[in-house]
Amino acid sequence: MGTPKIQLPITNQYGFYEIRLESIGGLGANLSGKILGELGAVYLGFNSSSFASYGSEKRGTPVKAFIRWCDPNQEIRINSPIETPHLLGIFHERLAGKIPVMQGVGPDTIVVVNTDEEPDAIRDRFKMHAGTLVCVDALRLATEAKTRANMIMLGAMAKASGFIPLEELKKMVEDTLGKKYPALLPANLNGLEKGNNSII
Repeated sequence: MGTPKIQLPITNQYGFYEIRLESIGGLGANLSGKILGELGAVYLGFNSSSFASYGSEKRGTPVKAFIRWCDPNQEIRINSPIETPHLLGIFHERLAGKIPVMQGVGPDTIVVVNTDEEPDAIRDRFKMHAGTLVCVDALRLATEAKTRANMIMLGAMAKASGFIPLEELKKMVEDTLGKKYPALLPANLNGLEKGNNSII
């Protein structure tokens, strides 16, 4: 099937790079998971799968999205939830303590949290004992960019990952959201950039 355009920086024992998004309904994590799934397959050259789990489809209820990427010559034959993510996006800081959003976080996990608090306070609140923590004030940046917080989070997660290219992510958003909501495209792309640039 060819060679992927970029190399995965790390994989688990099954050869997968795994991403988990933890959110509440209405913040766009489900859509973000679909975008990341398609990004891996269409633009990055990986085999990719993505799916979400949620209770009732109501705003404010817990939502999880799962994305797996691997070498294009490998099949993805599992569809179980991701327990030990390499990249974890937490779309709302209020999830701390309510559900086990930090499950499976290890020394190799990069955790991106939507919050306006300092990293030390978030690490303490989430009882995060391992991994790399990245905080981004996605709600404030989304207001500035006139977009939704999920675009900020996608941009921030791409940068934090160390290997997901912003330009490819922008093309993916143009292909998907740009066709459905062309009037919102400039703001969405601006959101991706703001999120990306917020990570030093």
